[in-house]
Amino acid sequence: MPAVINTNLASLFAQNSLNVAQGNLANSVQRLSSGLRINSAADDAAGVSIAQSMAGHIKALDQAALNSQQAINLVQTADTALSTVQDILLRIQQLAVEGANGSLSNTQRAAIVTELGQLNTQINSFSAGTTYNDIQLLANANNGSRTGGITTGVGQLASTFATVATLDVTNGATGSYTFSSVGTTSVSLTDGSRTQTVALAGGTAAQTLNFSNLGISVSFQGTAAGATAAQLQEAFNAKTLTVAAGSIASLGFQIGASPTASGDSISISTLNVSTIDSNNASLRNLGFTIVDNSNATGLAYLAVSSNNATDAQWNTAFKNLQGYVTSAINDISSSRATLGATMNQLGFVNTTLQSQSANEQAARSTIVDTNFSAETAKLTKGQIMQQAATAMLAQANQMPNVILSLLK
Repeated sequence: MPAVINTNLASLFAQNSLNVAQGNLANSVQRLSSGLRINSAADDAAGVSIAQSMAGHIKALDQAALNSQQAINLVQTADTALSTVQDILLRIQQLAVEGANGSLSNTQRAAIVTELGQLNTQINSFSAGTTYNDIQLLANANNGSRTGGITTGVGQLASTFATVATLDVTNGATGSYTFSSVGTTSVSLTDGSRTQTVALAGGTAAQTLNFSNLGISVSFQGTAAGATAAQLQEAFNAKTLTVAAGSIASLGFQIGASPTASGDSISISTLNVSTIDSNNASLRNLGFTIVDNSNATGLAYLAVSSNNATDAQWNTAFKNLQGYVTSAINDISSSRATLGATMNQLGFVNTTLQSQSANEQAARSTIVDTNFSAETAKLTKGQIMQQAATAMLAQANQMPNVILSLLK
């Protein structure tokens, strides 16, 4: 290397080495202070892309685990209430057996009927009051507006009330109903065992027939003149009302990270154990019939005519009730078994999701987190290299002084 003054190559080399040492030291300090190996995309471009993709998947897994836990809580809430309802049904079954006892007086049997009515009321309280985040779990009936129509020739009704026909149902009403005993001032509807008669008014633009005992309300909106009483009588006479089945509310939960995977979602159907009917003493369930309140041997009969019932009527009524309640208990047991299976399924799902999240976080950690044992070694090396480069730079800066001795 020639001896020159204007260009100190040794100093430049030392400066470059010092800059590299300081850069490496700064990177080590940044990683150790932040705990992250990747602090900018420049640190590892591919690693940033992989790590962010993993981060999104981990967030989805964590939320899916939370969704599954909330689903478990919801199902547990429903199951707890169903357990109590089942206990009430067991008490009703006991009372039904007790009532079929010829040694009891009418007054004593009427007291049993009173308790049955109170138990029925309590079932409805549980049905309406069992909620999760304001969602009713045991009272979501297939009620409300429903498709349906009057068949076998609607006659004058079609031309007069053709604008709107609204069918509303309660108590899960479905199937076929027949209009009977149609007069100019009233019309009856029957489902084969129960019958209700309501007023029929001619000459009105709107007509609403509310068969509350059957859980059906039919509304018609027509011309301003409406139909005459005779036209209505002709229109409804011997006609059949068909009511399509509704659907129980269903709650969907995503329990996986993928929105399209078939196993990453689950649907939980709410139930209905309400026994609300027009006769408060009846035990009529929307999912199953405990007592048909039109039967003379049913609970409604006991509530109305208990003082006049014969021993044979009492025994028949209570034995019928035993059959209804046995069916109800079995249905509740089946529903609880379904809920139990769902809880077990969700428990496994929740455990798996948490494990998947933990494993993926560990994999992401190897990409983005600082390895402190390795990085502290780099820090020590960087500090030594910085000190060495600084010392050599000082030496290099003094090297041109040799030329002064040549000029003396």
